[in-house]
Amino acid sequence: MERRDFLKYFLAVGACACCACNSIENSEISSNNTALNYKIDHIGIPICYHCNLNCAYCNHYSPISPKYELPKEIFVRDLKQLHKLTKGSIREMVLVGGEPLMHKEITEFVKILSKYFPDSEKRITTNGLLLKDMDDDFWRVCRDNSVRIKCTLYSLHKDCPTREEVQALKDKYGVKISTSKYAKFNFNKTNLTQNPKKGSENNLKNCVMHVKCAQLDQGLLYPCCVMSNIRFFNNHFKDYAIPIKEGDYLDIHKISSVDEINEYFKTDKEFCRYCNYAKESAPWRLSKGELSEWYDI
Repeated sequence: MERRDFLKYFLAVGACACCACNSIENSEISSNNTALNYKIDHIGIPICYHCNLNCAYCNHYSPISPKYELPKEIFVRDLKQLHKLTKGSIREMVLVGGEPLMHKEITEFVKILSKYFPDSEKRITTNGLLLKDMDDDFWRVCRDNSVRIKCTLYSLHKDCPTREEVQALKDKYGVKISTSKYAKFNFNKTNLTQNPKKGSENNLKNCVMHVKCAQLDQGLLYPCCVMSNIRFFNNHFKDYAIPIKEGDYLDIHKISSVDEINEYFKTDKEFCRYCNYAKESAPWRLSKGELSEWYDI
């Protein structure tokens, strides 16, 4: 699918149930926003599993995940190896969650990310609830390292910042902050199932998240956030656990070239037969931790 067709489709069907890859505003699409000159297009790194918002249908399963902050030593270890494999040639590196601003060392993580990937586009994706609480050092480090913040304005939530408040932060600190509203969008659901239906082998081909939401989590690379976080669903709903096998993910510490990463992204994954992403959508709301938010009952 060509990039322009992908964007049209993505905007038409609604929004992914995570702020990492929500609606894309036209102002954010630039002529150099392409993977043609890069070895890898996009890698997201979850630095928190928990969140302070807990949306229903969350693709990161934050409402049922444990409280966890990625240790700095693991973050450094993985970035070193990723840089070694790619020579830093990744178009976009993104700090995601959960809610990444909840990580106590978020400012230090921005510095480390910029050290290993100075030429990549760098982004933090956030629900925005903590933006007004971030200290001057955080904003200075983001500005000095050209880190962009992608903020989703959950306008139905009482603590959501207004566009005026976000604009005031942009004006004060000189950091690029892009915003979108979820009040206008439905969330796409993952619709997991233990019994893949006929034709489910095409789920990967039809998926708008594949590779676009690739995640590196504690040394393991996944083509999407659902695979990366499915263990939280499996631990919470043990009777409905979705199998994930060794071939579904890639250990970056057991490979020697970026070509192995690209080949991994090209191959079909057994897991995809159990996930029918974007089969249906639902209006944004807070999670009740119910099975139906993620499973096709």
